[in-house]
Amino acid sequence: MERVRQLYELYKELIFRYFLRLTGNMEEAGELTQETFYQACLSIHRFHHKSSAKTWLYAIARNVYLKNLRSKNKDKWLTVADYSWLERESEESVSDPGEQLIIKETRERIAQALLKLPENARTVLILKEYEQLNYEEIAEICGRSVNWARVTFFRAKKRLYQVYHDLEGAERNE
Repeated sequence: MERVRQLYELYKELIFRYFLRLTGNMEEAGELTQETFYQACLSIHRFHHKSSAKTWLYAIARNVYLKNLRSKNKDKWLTVADYSWLERESEESVSDPGEQLIIKETRERIAQALLKLPENARTVLILKEYEQLNYEEIAEICGRSVNWARVTFFRAKKRLYQVYHDLEGAERNE
């Protein structure tokens, strides 16, 4: 139990951000984070340090996410109400109000585009781009090969670009 408490203190923010990026919903991200660490408590005896603790927790988190996704109506569950998880550059760090608006709109469009991607593509993009994991860690989390992680990432980036520009074009035509 003490080991899980230590893992919780070390990784709770990473796991929460992972869920926030997947769902776009702070409340849901918090619930999924709690469930992840509950599942970690139940299975800590099976963790034999063959991978890093972080990778092990991400694998649990992914399974928790998939289980929850299957049990709910996907369209009702996934929302884009809170885009703060996409922040790499804060709107407030830019002084020009026009640039702030562009950053905000871009962030919203990226969030919408991400939610339109298939689950595997979205997961790999988030783990690689936002969580800064390497392909080996992503492969282990997803239970796939390193080559699969690489190919999925590059295809997901290409698809995200297409969806993003489709959304941008649709907004211009309104």
